[in-house]
Order: sequence, then structure tokens, then C-alpha cells
Amino acid sequence: MISYLIVVFVFSLAFITVAEIMYWLYKKEYLRAKAKYLRELIDQKNDLTSSNEPFYTCVYEKWNYGEMPLSEANSMCSLKFEQN
Repeated sequence: MISYLIVVFVFSLAFITVAEIMYWLYKKEYLRAKAKYLRELIDQKNDLTSSNEPFYTCVYEKWNYGEMPLSEANSMCSLKFEQN
């Protein structure tokens, strides 16, 4: 009975450890991708010769002023500029 509890405890500990490692690795990858997207967004917003500059400015401003998360700002501005 005690060996069964030890096996369950070790398995649980191993599972939690693997889950935590996977979580932090994917979170780090997600944050890198988001940072890359934001750098590109800012570059495109600042490129006044681009025909998409108003769209990128809209997304950046809605996100930067805290109105909404980045994905929602992107969707909202997409709808706004598709209607025009």
C-alpha cells in the first residue's frame, strides 16, 4: 500500500513538473512572438508611405491607450477598415 502511494506521489510530481516546464516554455515563446508583432506594428504605423498606415495606427492606438487587448484591437480595426 505504501509503495502504491509513493508511485502515485512520484507520478504526480513528475506530471506537475513537466506541465510547469511546458507552460513556461510556451509562455516565453508567446511573449517573443507578441514582441515581434508589436515591433512590426510600430514600424508599419510609422511608415507614412504605406497604404495600410491608418489601419496599423488604429490598432496601435487602441492597444496602447488600454482600450482593448491587441487581438481585439486588430479585429476591431479590421472591421472598421473593411467597411470603408
